[in-house]
Amino acid sequence: MKHLRRPAPAAAAVLFGAALFARGAGLVRGPVVARLDDSTAALVWWTDQDCDTRVDGMSPSGEPFSIRFSERVRRHVAPLTGLVAGTHYRYQAYSDGVAMGAASTVAAPRSPQDPEFRFGVIGDTATGQIPAEIADRLVESGSDLVIHTGDVVYPDGADDLYDQEFFRPMARWLSLGPVLPTLGNHDIHTDRGAPLLANFVLPRNSATGDSRFYSFRQGSALFICLDVESSSYGYGSAQYRWLVETLAAFDGEWKFVYFHEPPYSSAGGNAVIRLILSPLFERYGVDVVFCGHEHLYERTFPIRDFGFPGPGVVYITEGGGGADLDSFERRSFSAFAASRHGYTIGEVSPGRLVLTAHDTDGTVFDSVVLSKAPVAQPPGSGRRPRVLDRP
Repeated sequence: MKHLRRPAPAAAAVLFGAALFARGAGLVRGPVVARLDDSTAALVWWTDQDCDTRVDGMSPSGEPFSIRFSERVRRHVAPLTGLVAGTHYRYQAYSDGVAMGAASTVAAPRSPQDPEFRFGVIGDTATGQIPAEIADRLVESGSDLVIHTGDVVYPDGADDLYDQEFFRPMARWLSLGPVLPTLGNHDIHTDRGAPLLANFVLPRNSATGDSRFYSFRQGSALFICLDVESSSYGYGSAQYRWLVETLAAFDGEWKFVYFHEPPYSSAGGNAVIRLILSPLFERYGVDVVFCGHEHLYERTFPIRDFGFPGPGVVYITEGGGGADLDSFERRSFSAFAASRHGYTIGEVSPGRLVLTAHDTDGTVFDSVVLSKAPVAQPPGSGRRPRVLDRP
């Protein structure tokens, strides 16, 4: 699979702080890339006073565009609509005529007809230096987006720590691609996670209208973010019903789900989540479930515990984003486990998913391939048979 290497921002350090003062306009944070829905990216930045919003950009073919909003605000959200799916656009953000940060590039979301892309997985980010190293590796990876398995800001998800603990360390990646997090148990210690929801611009779900849980499509894959920390997820709850409807309606090739506490973990999985949600994952053919919470990396064998036909669900725990590492006693369902800081990369192509776990220096320490055979579907199966092998 070929991926364009995106140029790094000219000066990532200028993304934050009381920089670029002119005519009273000061940049507080950003610009960062966000994802609003299946087809819409956005640029987001914060200023120290109310200003207007403008983005000037250039398409890969050299065609200029401009987005302008006259409303004077401090949090600026500029949706990028009408972009050619999967291509990279150069952009520069402005408020009151002052350049906000360095020029950079943004990738348009991929269409369902584009089966190839890469994504990153991080979780339990803490201590600044490790997330900064991971951000550098994510830029080098050519990923389109990053999902976060929760506990974005330690120790209590406080609003005044988001710049220090997350946005500054991750700045180099955030100017190029989005991070889409789930709520972790530490994130909800402050006002049920309200600071996380205020600091990220995320898709909204159709059940409650907020972003505590949500889904989005990228190419041939569906990503579902669940909230197992601050929202009900039991049978009959709004989230449970929404999850069933969302899984049943998807007609693409790959189904990925992510949330914070793992149902299966050699460091201690959550049995309640396993009993309530894992049967749905097996019934509706979820391929991989990504979680955090345990500060380590673990990959299970494909698991099928609830009597539904199919190849089983692979569970990945990616909690090595910087928090102190946890010990574990490897369980029978575990294919690989290691107390290591790092991140995971997923590479999607037709009928094939390659998952690689990396140290903070980029070294691969675990990998696996999930393949789907190109054979006819049984009526109503909703997926192709999958086999597990090594790259």
